[in-house]
Amino acid sequence: MKKASGETEQYDPNKVIRSCVNAGLSEGEARRVEEEARRSLYGGITTKEIYAHVRSALERVKREASIRYGLKKAIMRLGPAGFTFETYIAEILKNCGYVAQLRRKIRGACVTHEIDIVAEQTADNGLTRTLVECKYHNAPGIFTGLKEALYTYARFLDLNEGNKLGLCESFDHVWLVSNTKCSEDAQTYCNCRKIRLIAWNYPPNNGLERMIEAKNLYPLTILESVSPRTLMQFARAELVLVSDVKAFSTYELRKRTRLSRHVLDKVKEEAARIGS
Repeated sequence: MKKASGETEQYDPNKVIRSCVNAGLSEGEARRVEEEARRSLYGGITTKEIYAHVRSALERVKREASIRYGLKKAIMRLGPAGFTFETYIAEILKNCGYVAQLRRKIRGACVTHEIDIVAEQTADNGLTRTLVECKYHNAPGIFTGLKEALYTYARFLDLNEGNKLGLCESFDHVWLVSNTKCSEDAQTYCNCRKIRLIAWNYPPNNGLERMIEAKNLYPLTILESVSPRTLMQFARAELVLVSDVKAFSTYELRKRTRLSRHVLDKVKEEAARIGS
């Protein structure tokens, strides 16, 4: 099969089965979906076409699982700029026990940096502060590479030098978060410099998709009824999770987003079909 990056690899039915199980199917249901999708395969088929066949089969078996299966595509819909992706990652961090501040301008030793997210967490050993750099791509097949890892670490160093000069607070940790896969060089460099790298399928079995699925932190864009305009209105109110839609009444959502009752009723109806 042909990947979005142009590379080719052998079709792996187990990947499809695992994805379907993660989306909420039983092992038996997942195998039936994979078998149905496999009948449509041909030499040179693209991963995009395979995705469409699997999604179609899922739709017939369990619609809410079909919605969840669309997670990667849903995150791509957070674009075209990274503004909403940063807001989304901040919400994930808040649900993991962090206090997350978006797009802060902080003076370092050499220059002023606009930091995507400053994440703070208090534990037994006191307060820790983390610099979080978000790298968003709105198309599949684009890797987060060494360049992104290098400038993330350079910011971390400049800010901690700034702290020694009394210009800003110190940072204990540095993270690089991406919605796509990361290159081997980026992985190697981040491991060497103790940068926590979170990307699609990385770290193995504990990547971004696992963080989302573990706490059901699905983005609003996983709902077909959410248009770009609707998403922007929600994002301006810092509401980017499906759980946000469930948490508030239609009246409260109208106050926050200024969207019509008709639009919000459709969004809430679809959100209700995704398990909490």
